[in-house]
Amino acid sequence: MKRILSGITPSGDGSLHIGNYLGAVRQFIELANPSTSSGQAHECFLMVADLHALTTIQNKEQLQRNIEALILNELALLGDLQNITFFRQSDVPMHSELQTILNNVTPLGLLKRAHAYKDKLQNPSTPLRARDEIEEDINVGLFNYPMLMAADILLYKPNLVPVGKDQKQHIEMTRDIGDRFNRTYKTNTFKLPEPYIPEEVAVIVGTDGKRKMSKSLGNIISIFDDETVIKKQVMGTYTDPTRVHANDPGHIEGNMVFTYLDFFGEKEKVAELKKQYREGKVSDIEVKNYLFESLIKTFGSARERYGDLKAHPEKVKHVLEKGAAKAREVSSATMREVRDAIGLTNHYSFFRYS
Repeated sequence: MKRILSGITPSGDGSLHIGNYLGAVRQFIELANPSTSSGQAHECFLMVADLHALTTIQNKEQLQRNIEALILNELALLGDLQNITFFRQSDVPMHSELQTILNNVTPLGLLKRAHAYKDKLQNPSTPLRARDEIEEDINVGLFNYPMLMAADILLYKPNLVPVGKDQKQHIEMTRDIGDRFNRTYKTNTFKLPEPYIPEEVAVIVGTDGKRKMSKSLGNIISIFDDETVIKKQVMGTYTDPTRVHANDPGHIEGNMVFTYLDFFGEKEKVAELKKQYREGKVSDIEVKNYLFESLIKTFGSARERYGDLKAHPEKVKHVLEKGAAKAREVSSATMREVRDAIGLTNHYSFFRYS
């Protein structure tokens, strides 16, 4: 059974939208569930990457809200957690220890090439003095972000790491770091993982039809908000700007309503609506209403679970405690290998990972 590792950072307000679902959660469920992955199940580890959130959130109350919201959203969508170990990154201290160790085998130049760091510095044409001033405002956590991500991944020795195209570099850097460790200490401790990027959901465009779906851009469709909020988001979705009247022939390509319906609508119904839309026999309002109905139907059981979990926090804690125990078991085994490989384990050692 192949192993999968993924994590979601509680950024924004911690809530998930359909872009998060299509780009990460759905594929994770499909990889874990043999009934939806061609009969082959995978052992999946999914974490709430709360330590990563510290790079941008230094407000206690906001961080607490974000983490709690993300946990509820994830658990409601994941359902019965078949073949999935769900845990919080901060409940497994091995992540931070391995990051510290990897700091000492990773070249500075590799971290300077990371997208997150380069984006903060804007572009290479920025005057040197201005770049120095910007650098003064960058915390070490953000600069060191790829190191913690590498530790997150390498601890569990996964075969595959589901990511979007914009995060492929992180997996490449993780492979570089793991390989450098193995070569430095003449060991094969770390497995070098492969990125898993399904082409059809690599980038989910937002309701504006222009940019990646993002809460900060206001171009999302929520999953767990009130139905009135979701309907408003659906009704504001980009369709065909050249279509003036409901009986004008419309374009399907680039029409975000049909893009989403390809994922959430009934196949035959969507095919018929596309035909009618091209012929000018169905209005934008009608197809948007069908999208809204399809979303509420798709996420109906998840929305019910969300309400139940929110009302019973003890259920949530039980899942997290169970997941953390399994994650610590696996990561402890890796850290025993790491400590032995680098020489921290010696005749005078008394600490042992259980």
